[in-house]
Amino acid sequence: MDGYAAAAQYYDLLHAERTAARARALLGAAGGEIRHGILDLGAGTGSVIAALAAEVPEVPIVAVEPSVGMRTALYARLAADPSLRGRTTVVPDAAERFAVSEGFADLAVCLDTSPAFPPPYRPDIWQRVRDALVPGGVFLLDEPALTEPVVQQPRELGRVAVGTHTVVGSVRGEPAGQRQWWEYRYTVLDAEGEVLSEEETEFYTWPMSSEDLRAELAEAGFVLKDDIELDGLTVLQAVTGP
Repeated sequence: MDGYAAAAQYYDLLHAERTAARARALLGAAGGEIRHGILDLGAGTGSVIAALAAEVPEVPIVAVEPSVGMRTALYARLAADPSLRGRTTVVPDAAERFAVSEGFADLAVCLDTSPAFPPPYRPDIWQRVRDALVPGGVFLLDEPALTEPVVQQPRELGRVAVGTHTVVGSVRGEPAGQRQWWEYRYTVLDAEGEVLSEEETEFYTWPMSSEDLRAELAEAGFVLKDDIELDGLTVLQAVTGP
């Protein structure tokens, strides 16, 4: 079952501009020249790779995305951009199963995605990313936002006008044992504010401490550099050794 199917059709409306701006800022903050390739783990609709491709011409891109719904939006983006399509290979696998050539990339990103990786799979995922990077390659991923499951009161993610309609996104969360349960709701309103449709998607994440994540990355052969602080969020910089 594709837990992101309902979200995919609305994702770019509510999130693409923010995620693209964040990707560009991260690229500038991380520094270094990208000469080999880019790996996006959990590429979603492709808003991050499109932003990175605009800043880093020529190099090939691998977009790993297991969700059919998200890949549908990703392929639509590629269909509308022949240049990006020519550079981007879409891998329809989960993070624990993807495979690319060793030393393919000098930049890997995993934004808004890593908490969805089940703990038993994470060490292997980090090793796969490390193998995909050249020596000195950089891996950018979010610091964990939750260290334990907690109640998350409903909050609005944003609202966007589409013709005479308005799309509203919201999220809430609850503990589910050692996991965090999330429900994302997407509501379409008419010109008078009446509800035309409503869809929900739900999934789980695994909270963890920043210290545990850093230890896992180190065990996989990464060296942690200075964190990047951006829009109130912390992004880890993990670099491969020689």
